[in-house]
Amino acid sequence: MPKLKDGKPRITRDGLYQIRYRRDGYNVQFTAKEKKVAMERFREWAKSVNDEKKALVPKKAEYFAEFAERFFQNVKRINVDEETYKGQYRTYQLHIEPKIGKMRLKQVGVMKCQELLSGLLDIGRGRTCETVRWILNEIFNAALGEKLVTDNPMNFVKVPKHIRKKGKRLTQEEVAFFIEACKHSRYQKCFMVFLYTGIRRNELYSAVFDENFVTVENGKRRTGQPKTWRKIPIASGLKEFLPLLPGDIPKSNDTLSSAFKRIMPNNSLKDLRHTFSTRAQECKISKELVDVWTAHIDNKDMTSAVYTHFSEEYQLEEIKKLQY
Repeated sequence: MPKLKDGKPRITRDGLYQIRYRRDGYNVQFTAKEKKVAMERFREWAKSVNDEKKALVPKKAEYFAEFAERFFQNVKRINVDEETYKGQYRTYQLHIEPKIGKMRLKQVGVMKCQELLSGLLDIGRGRTCETVRWILNEIFNAALGEKLVTDNPMNFVKVPKHIRKKGKRLTQEEVAFFIEACKHSRYQKCFMVFLYTGIRRNELYSAVFDENFVTVENGKRRTGQPKTWRKIPIASGLKEFLPLLPGDIPKSNDTLSSAFKRIMPNNSLKDLRHTFSTRAQECKISKELVDVWTAHIDNKDMTSAVYTHFSEEYQLEEIKKLQY
C-alpha cells in the first residue's frame, strides 16, 4: 500500500517538482511548479488507493445483538413512527435477542432462523412469527449491505403465511355488559373513547379534544408518508366521560389491550373499532362518512374525494344518530 514517506520529490530538467511511485504494480507521477502541490496530489492519490483496499478487507464479525442494536437505533428509529418502533423493538427483545443475540452474525444460518420461527408457530404465535420474520429479514438485509454476511438466510426459510383474524363487532347485549363492567376499570374513559369514535389503539396518544370534535393523528401510514390528521365528532354518549386527562392514559397501549381482555376475554380491543363502524351504519349514518371518521380507506383518493363533501355542521348532526 502506498505510504506518505514514499512520496519523495525530485526536480526535473524543467525545474518542476515531481513525485514518482513505481511499486506494487503502480507507475504514476505527480508534477507541479510548487513542491507542496506535488506532495498534496500524491497524498490524495495514496489515500484513495488505501481507502479502496481497506474497503475490500473483510470486516470483523459482529455479534448479532450488537448489529441489531445499531440497526434499530440508526435505521429503524428514523423510518417508522414511534409506536411502530417501540412495538417491533419489543418483539426483538422478547423473541429474537434471547435466542440468537449472543451468536455472531455469520453463525446465524437458515436452520437457526427456521428453528426460531417454527418455535413460535408451535405455540400458536402466528402473528408474532410474521413480525419476527419481517424484522430478521430487515436486519440481515442491512448486514448484507454492510458486507458483514454473504447472503440473507431468511431467503431460504419456509413458514406458512399467517392469516390474520378479522375483527368482530360486539352485540348490543355485549356492549351493554361492557359499558357496565367498565365502571370498575381505571381505563373506563379510554375504552369509551374507542367505543364512541372508532379510533385505532395507537391513535389515542395523539388525541386532542375540543367542545365538539376529537382530532387524532392517523395511525396507519406507510414509511415516508407525511403525518395526517382527522376529526371525529364527539357523540353525546361520550361527553359524560370527558375530559380525558394524560393521567387517564397508560404509557403502553399493551396495557389497554390486557385490561380490555380481562373484561371481554373472547374479544380484542380492536373489536371496539368494528363495533363503532357497524353500529354507526345501523344508526343510518352513511358508510362514506363512517369511513372518513375511521380512516378506513379503500383507495388512496377516497379521503380527499369524500372529506370535503361533509361540513362540520353536517357531521355534528349525523353523530347524534349514534346510540348504543
